[in-house]
Amino acid sequence: MSDASNPFRVVHGAPRDARASAYSIVKNEMFLIRAFLDHHRRIGVDQFIIVDDRSTDGTREWLAAQPDCVVLESAFTYGEAVTLPGPSGERRMRAGIAVKSLIPQRYLAGRYALCLDADELLVLPPGVASLVELFELLAKHDVASVAASLIDFFPATVHEMDQPRDLPTSQALLEAYPYFDAVPLIGAKPGSPWPAKIGRGTTSRLLREHDIRLVPDAMLAAPRWLNRLLPYGYPKSSVLKTPIVRWDPGVEYLNSHRANVPVSDKLLVALAHMKFNYDLARRVDHALASKAYVRGSRKYQWYEELLGSMRRGKPGFLGPHSKPYQTPTDLADAGLTRLALD
Repeated sequence: MSDASNPFRVVHGAPRDARASAYSIVKNEMFLIRAFLDHHRRIGVDQFIIVDDRSTDGTREWLAAQPDCVVLESAFTYGEAVTLPGPSGERRMRAGIAVKSLIPQRYLAGRYALCLDADELLVLPPGVASLVELFELLAKHDVASVAASLIDFFPATVHEMDQPRDLPTSQALLEAYPYFDAVPLIGAKPGSPWPAKIGRGTTSRLLREHDIRLVPDAMLAAPRWLNRLLPYGYPKSSVLKTPIVRWDPGVEYLNSHRANVPVSDKLLVALAHMKFNYDLARRVDHALASKAYVRGSRKYQWYEELLGSMRRGKPGFLGPHSKPYQTPTDLADAGLTRLALD
């Protein structure tokens, strides 16, 4: 980043000493942003710090009308490669990852903060009523970072996903895409500061069901029928994030999912990942055109193949462990959240 010491310009609002802050980077998120803010306001977020990455659909203007939102802009786009200094020397990364560290380092130093994408809803474990209460519990036990199960949510069929919808609240969003796979995804790993992956996420299940393969770069231009005959493995989907971090000196995000401080093995929150929604087709088109994500947006190529296969043949999302979400207890019962701090 050409000026990492001053990477942002405030478009609306002013950062303040809030009790519970969340931050995000968004681009053209009008389909989800109202439900996103509604949900997190309900669990106690009282300040949103949001970098708008040149939205053209009214997202920036809508956010600027919200009294609890601080809207920032940057001279750098999400997918732009930047170089930043760090505890271990300079690191090259996409600006979108750098911003996940630069926002809290600049505006939330020394505090806990919640980092989210616009298609993620934080679900607290039963026994914790609000994000403020969770932050107080973390401070009491000197917890530096919290792991989350990243849980795909989906409708029953791809045809339901393709229906246009108006979803102004999180209740409406969860009613439109209510299903999740009730299987644990991550668990404690003895001797390791990080949890172990113990289950397969919905995206991985669907990619296998539709025979979407991990084709090497050198074979991407080969005929599809040929690649299907070769013994490639299947893509894996991420099931772990560290969305809650205390921003002490030296803390930073190593990639888009994980910070550089260990998590507690006594606490697990959940992120309801509202990936399979009506807006996914637009996201896929943007990702493939911009190449702004990891490995030239490769995972969005898999999504494009998957949705095409579903629309041509087997349209259902439901698997043997799928169930509709009703309350946070559903996730706890499935081993997707945990609270063992007193």
